[in-house]
Amino acid sequence: MYKSYRTQARTEYEKANRIAKRDFLLSISRGEEGYLQALEDIIQNVEIAKEQNLGIIDIPIERIKGTYYHSRAMSFSSNFYPLMKIDTEFASKWMSLYEIHYKEGISDPIVAYEYLNWFYVVEGNKRVSILKYLNAFSIRGEVKRLIPKWDENDPQIRIYYEFLDFYDKTKINIIWFNKEGKFNELYELIKDYQKRSDFVENKYDELISSVYLPFRKAYRDLAKDRLKLPEEEAFIEYIKRFGLDNVPEIEREMRRQVEILIEELSEEKVKPVTPLFKIPGLLAGTPLKVAFIYNTAIEESAWTYSHELGRRYVQERLKGEIITKCYEKVTNAKIYEQVMEELEKEKFDLIFTTSFDFLYEQQLSAFHNVKFMYFSGYKSPEDINTYFGRMYEPRFLAGMVAGAMTKSNNLGYVASYGIPEVIMGINAFALGARSVNSRARVHVGWTNTWHNSEYERRTAEYLIKDLGVDVITHHQDSAEVLKVGEKYSVYTIGYHYDMREHAPTTYLTSVVWNWGVYYESIIRDVLRGSNFSLFRLFSGSEKIEKFWGGLKSGVVDLAPMSKLVLPQIKNIVELVKYDIKTEEFHPFRGPIFDREGNLRVPEGEDLNDEELIKMDWFVDNIYYS
Repeated sequence: MYKSYRTQARTEYEKANRIAKRDFLLSISRGEEGYLQALEDIIQNVEIAKEQNLGIIDIPIERIKGTYYHSRAMSFSSNFYPLMKIDTEFASKWMSLYEIHYKEGISDPIVAYEYLNWFYVVEGNKRVSILKYLNAFSIRGEVKRLIPKWDENDPQIRIYYEFLDFYDKTKINIIWFNKEGKFNELYELIKDYQKRSDFVENKYDELISSVYLPFRKAYRDLAKDRLKLPEEEAFIEYIKRFGLDNVPEIEREMRRQVEILIEELSEEKVKPVTPLFKIPGLLAGTPLKVAFIYNTAIEESAWTYSHELGRRYVQERLKGEIITKCYEKVTNAKIYEQVMEELEKEKFDLIFTTSFDFLYEQQLSAFHNVKFMYFSGYKSPEDINTYFGRMYEPRFLAGMVAGAMTKSNNLGYVASYGIPEVIMGINAFALGARSVNSRARVHVGWTNTWHNSEYERRTAEYLIKDLGVDVITHHQDSAEVLKVGEKYSVYTIGYHYDMREHAPTTYLTSVVWNWGVYYESIIRDVLRGSNFSLFRLFSGSEKIEKFWGGLKSGVVDLAPMSKLVLPQIKNIVELVKYDIKTEEFHPFRGPIFDREGNLRVPEGEDLNDEELIKMDWFVDNIYYS
């Protein structure tokens, strides 16, 4: 019998491990954390006003978001499934716990912290992993709540304090809203609920089990892609529509009500969209008002600094024809909303944002006199245009340099998030390296952050000291990786601008942005009313444009190669660069296989823009940990 239990546990672990790896890749391809979130990282710079002991409570499995310790986060994918190999001690313990659960169930409470109504495990990560895998509803846990300091300028904090009041009255923690006022609205609707059973002590426990959970199940089954309204908000609409006095006990009756609700909500008319751009003002000779929004301070970010140089460049080049203004440190939705209100009031015409941080903020719909241009082209909701650069072109050339210069055949790449923009660059770099060196392998280290000097430094050191890379590059918002490469005497390749000053003895080249060229090209076409595709949008066209510029446009480029690069290498790189600019060659020309051996690009064919912008796979000479 022991053998059969153990065999079953091993089989389930292998299944969970496969799902974990798939989830990891899917998460990073969306720009999300591949590993579990770690609370000690999240609250590193948060001022905690109070720590509250909640005792032993039922924790909804869906509300368990991560672990407390950063060191333990690496053992699980973001869905809490196990990432460690089957022959590890970790896997053995996971399987032993699975056997225990199979025989008698997991009853020992975990230890966890609650922060913003998400739970982070201190003790019991493997127990949670197993119950997540088995789709359990809840687990008992000894919980301490960390309450952040009140901040009236932070909408998330305001919502959380509203939740605390709601929780004190109801002890409900399974429901969460992302809008202010909703917890108060729900409480007013449920406060007079009369429980039906004398065996239930807390009427809100019965409300959740007998009303909310059946509603949620039906709503998830029936709404799907038909309605984007969050299920908690839909629950409020359900109560308003049908009341709580006569909630049906039969599941099919509940489903019928939910179907009616979905149909009614789906029939609500969409308000007509006001034209987005005011052509008459432009044609009358009024200066074009252009704003630039930065999510960091100019001096703190190489990325932001490169855009600021572009703004200054275009302001000088188009003096008298445009007025520009920049906003620094737009770090949260509240500040973003304030900036938008100011731009609407001052009647700005064109906005360039250098990050997609607030791309999906609902406040956008309120600003109809502004045309938005968002950097990074993998997200394109309605009424938003995205601008992007074909950075994969110089990345391919940089890969050629790296592949020719390496002696170990191990190249390092410190990467931020696994979004298409980053994946494109990694793949292009790897393909470029292999084009001159069939044995070249690219080892990727993920930081899951755009700018954290400590993470960048530690990741670069890991690639150099543990994996033996002798050429290193990055997709990060600082020059920290080059500084580490200089320290350990390995060749370095920069990003954003020519970074030779940070690695004077190991520098090879950099892949760079020339934003001034980009902005001037776009704005000149707007000013003269040419047939440039973006201009057509200003008349109210609903078509969404993705504006890309490559080596040919000068928007992206390879910085001058240092004296360390041999002349013959420079010559071949320049030849390939010319072929890319004249469209004789494409960096993603097949045959190209992914890491699983699947043919992604047939021989002789090129990936098109739509395929590139959604890239979520890695070529077969890439390794990551």
